[in-house]
Amino acid sequence: MMSLSAQDQRAYIMVPLNYQQTNLIQANTARNEQLKPTGFAPYLVEIKELDSILDVDTKNWSRKEYDSWVLRKLKNEHLFEVHTKDFNLQGDAALNLELNPKKDATGRNAYTNTRGYVFNGTVGSRIFFSTSFYETQSIFPVYMDSVVSRRGAFNNGPDPERGSVPGYGRWKGYNTSSSYDYDYTLATGSFGVRLYDNSFLQFGHDKQFVGYGYRSILLSDASTPYPFLRAQFSFWQNRITYTTTWAVLQSLDRIAPKSYNSKEVMFRRLGARFSYLSFQPASWFSLGLFDGTTWTWRGNSSPASIEYYTPQAFLYTGNGIRNHISGLNGQVTLFKMLQGYGQYAINHGGRGQAAQLGVKLFGPVRNMIIQLEYNKVGQSFYYSSADSNATTFIDEPLQKGTNELDYYQHNDLILGHPMGVALDEVIVKTSYQLRDFIASFSMNYTRQNAVNNPKTIRFLQIEGGYIINPKSNAQIVGGLIQRSEVTPNSAQLNELYPYIAFRTNIFNRYLDF
Repeated sequence: MMSLSAQDQRAYIMVPLNYQQTNLIQANTARNEQLKPTGFAPYLVEIKELDSILDVDTKNWSRKEYDSWVLRKLKNEHLFEVHTKDFNLQGDAALNLELNPKKDATGRNAYTNTRGYVFNGTVGSRIFFSTSFYETQSIFPVYMDSVVSRRGAFNNGPDPERGSVPGYGRWKGYNTSSSYDYDYTLATGSFGVRLYDNSFLQFGHDKQFVGYGYRSILLSDASTPYPFLRAQFSFWQNRITYTTTWAVLQSLDRIAPKSYNSKEVMFRRLGARFSYLSFQPASWFSLGLFDGTTWTWRGNSSPASIEYYTPQAFLYTGNGIRNHISGLNGQVTLFKMLQGYGQYAINHGGRGQAAQLGVKLFGPVRNMIIQLEYNKVGQSFYYSSADSNATTFIDEPLQKGTNELDYYQHNDLILGHPMGVALDEVIVKTSYQLRDFIASFSMNYTRQNAVNNPKTIRFLQIEGGYIINPKSNAQIVGGLIQRSEVTPNSAQLNELYPYIAFRTNIFNRYLDF
């Protein structure tokens, strides 16, 4: 094995969809005034550049390089590495061992136990690939249990086979008790070919994200992975970039009743197309036009319209579209440290609007990020139906009495804002990294404007820890979540969730509901 040589510097991999690491990458892009399309993630970055950003070295400090193989693997390197002139492979064990020291009413501790792996690599300077797998068991805090279990009660009452954990996948109970125990997995994998700078073809099973903020009202990674084919082309030295993704989604209802001989009857499927055209005349400004559609599938095997297969977006003449959302996404960065960003979207079914405004400060000291974000999602925004009853308001992510195929969703999780519709949300986030020590603070204030059950949610999270290895983002952390929920018809619900964890923090795990 050897370190990356000069010949390998043009080897590219996809950036991680991880909030902490994304902030470091965005701050570095702003400081270096790079003309790079970053509105549709993940995007390509050189391996050596990514490693340098995540090392967080400064002129006053650099990470110690160890001679011992054990200490190198623990502190400096990926657990598994192969680097040659034409081949790179790097992999790590993926863990999240989280425990709440406070027992619940039944005498048990909430916890999460995740084991898995993540690998990525390149062949030559053009081929890139990745794979990951996570197996998890959890006892959630009470508020999170209500979020997850509610998906299983859509329309037909509690269904032990129906429901998804945000950001992961379908869950199932893993014992026979009546307690809130969940077993769920996350599996991703992709293979791509880089055609030229920031242009590539990629296919696989994963998630994507559109935007520069913490949330996205257009396309978020808070849903679950889906099979996809993605094509991206950049022109005019990266000033114009067009990305389109063909995907296969599903709702968690079977196409036929279960029987003894067909226990795994297929779920009902939808086609999806996500397209994004961005214009970036300078490193400090970009503006993009997003188009997201879901399509009815004929015989649960293929879309009913030939337009699904074409690479164009924004204008359609045929039928077959189930849901159609278009919007703007943009950012302006001033003085290499102050970034304003925003989104605006409409549902072409006439079912509402949504908007986002935010600002990030990359500073005032290096490796500190301060962020303020406001999101507003109208009633019925992620729902589109040909039903002539226009008085029906959609207040919930999935509302009883409606057809799940009419939602902009995958596995019963909204593809945009994870909390759904009819909401106003203010988010304040700050994080700081000093050498290998990290600290973060997050506060969410959400007003859900449901007609039948309006509520106000206050979410506070404080966390501090130590990064053991920046390549795998292995961390030891301790934190505290405090959540309160107020409704007009019930007493205030308060929950305090302290935790300690050892984890490899590789992808976004959403707990702020």
